[in-house]
Amino acid sequence: MRLKQAGLLTATLLAFAPMQTLAVEPAKAAEETGLIAAIKTGKPILDIRYRLEWVDSAAFTENAYANTIRTRLGYETGDFHKFKFLLEFENVAAIGDDHFNSTTNGRTQFPVIADPNATEINRAQVSYAGIPKTTVTLGRQKFDLLNQRFVGAVDFRQNQQTFDALRLTNGSIKRLAVDYLYLCRIHKVFGDDNPLGEIDSDSHVLAATYDGGALGKLNGYGLLLDFDETPAASSATWGLRYVVTKVLDKQAGLSVGLVGEFALQRDYADNPFDYEEAYLNGEVSVALGGWSGMLAYERLGGDGAIGFSTPLATLHKFQGFADVFLTTPAAGVEDLSATAAYAWKAGPFGTDGRLYVVYHEFESERGGTDFGKEVDAGVNIALGKHWSAEVKGAIYDGRGAFPDRRVIWTSLRFQY
Repeated sequence: MRLKQAGLLTATLLAFAPMQTLAVEPAKAAEETGLIAAIKTGKPILDIRYRLEWVDSAAFTENAYANTIRTRLGYETGDFHKFKFLLEFENVAAIGDDHFNSTTNGRTQFPVIADPNATEINRAQVSYAGIPKTTVTLGRQKFDLLNQRFVGAVDFRQNQQTFDALRLTNGSIKRLAVDYLYLCRIHKVFGDDNPLGEIDSDSHVLAATYDGGALGKLNGYGLLLDFDETPAASSATWGLRYVVTKVLDKQAGLSVGLVGEFALQRDYADNPFDYEEAYLNGEVSVALGGWSGMLAYERLGGDGAIGFSTPLATLHKFQGFADVFLTTPAAGVEDLSATAAYAWKAGPFGTDGRLYVVYHEFESERGGTDFGKEVDAGVNIALGKHWSAEVKGAIYDGRGAFPDRRVIWTSLRFQY
């Protein structure tokens, strides 16, 4: 049976669980004490982020800038007979005039900055850990699959992507972790006022990770995505990912890393296209002390009519911060990139931080058409336990159908 309105079901459980406990006989004071203990040992959730985003796109005569503040407020209980309950609200508000296209404010003369005003239940879930080495989670929840290339919470945007879902995780077999999700509704970053802000789904996500210790980790995954509102994004994807890191000199902090990944995707459910395309990713990295570098190659196939699709990914993490390739071109896309970074701990005023620069070269997977180049750079700073700040930017030098684009972000975040 489809799990429609899983978030509402969870909210109902939240409302009635305390009532059921209070209805027990006074002689069962131990159970009442257990509920009180669960409440007292729970943790509040407070996450506030202010961000200024500025976009200069050659496709528009006017630049866009958005001052937005995102607030998440919630609470997660402690353990109560192996159950835990979590409820979290989220509000996104623009400060000042809307000098950007939020996708819902009608300001289409400006480039898109997809942070619309919204107030909603971000998460409402109940989890149960009473089955040995198994956790069951029901309700509106966030989920990241591996590096978020295929499924992620999209935490970069102010409105997080969450899922009305049933999730089961199991670790019964030594070194093997298994994950399954049934997704009945997707809450996209565009908010409820956008026609595609909520998508009905009859989808399945499966993942298994084997930890081979020094030999590395092998991840297998499968996604059977079936969307009512966007059938052209419905697909079946199966893939393998291998990650290994070798420490060469622990005292000097010298290590090398390798990532290899392959996935095959084809049309699924009511997708009107008949296609089969591949995904390929490879990374080689080296670290010495606080310095690190990486060379990477990523390819998403395309047959000229449709490209390899990742509609649930945290797309901002991939193919450049300028977000030019949020949808894979019909001819596919190849991204060759190089990253240099420096990270430090206990810096001035006790700060931790990371400074980085990334260079990308893009071309089509089919035909080798030049899609342009991009340079990204930024710095992340942790200001004590609860505060963090970020400044970053992207300069995309476009070709053909992809116009030049420059973007700058600054943000300040408090998390508790």
